Amino acid sequence: MFFLHGPPEGAFPLCFMKKLPPFTALCCFLASAAVSVGNSRAEEVYLIRGGFDIFSVGMNDMANELKAKGIKASAHSIMAWKGIADDIIKRSKVKKGVSYPIIFLGHSLGADAAPEFANYLGENGVTVDLVIGLDATGRRVFTKGAKKVINYHSSAMGPYVKGPGFKGTLTEVDVSEHGVNHFTIEQAKEVQKLAMAAVTSELKRRRR
Repeated sequence: MFFLHGPPEGAFPLCFMKKLPPFTALCCFLASAAVSVGNSRAEEVYLIRGGFDIFSVGMNDMANELKAKGIKASAHSIMAWKGIADDIIKRSKVKKGVSYPIIFLGHSLGADAAPEFANYLGENGVTVDLVIGLDATGRRVFTKGAKKVINYHSSAMGPYVKGPGFKGTLTEVDVSEHGVNHFTIEQAKEVQKLAMAAVTSELKRRRR
């Protein structure tokens, strides 16, 4: 077996295994497979920026922080949410096609899209384990799909509300005490810590 950049982490090159007794070589192969599976992550974390893609740099920062910890996180434009949802729905039709938990964070127009994302997935039989909103631009309604919703908002922005069919939990958190406004809320370290703690808590709960 030839590896262009060396063997994958946890893998045993075939040339090495050929020198071992058959039973020992088999044990090495099985151990390699076990390492690979054991190190795999089971989550999908999506961070959605607001309009114009220039006012939500904090979403990129949080995505990078999560990725640095080995968490499968990615930041996207507001226009991407529907395509992401459609892809999840398509994969949900295949056994183990979706990695849980599914976590969605949005700022501004991205926060507006959060209930649309969760409701749409819920209508198609997919659960969103955690939704975090950062200053939605107005009142937004959750009906189904989301298990846990947290809305961090400055004092002037609209709330998240429970609609027909919603069976999860919804928490409103006013973070204006940290001196944030609509354009700085996702960049404030205090707010980022709150959001990252909620994400980490959900991941730990799911992996128990």
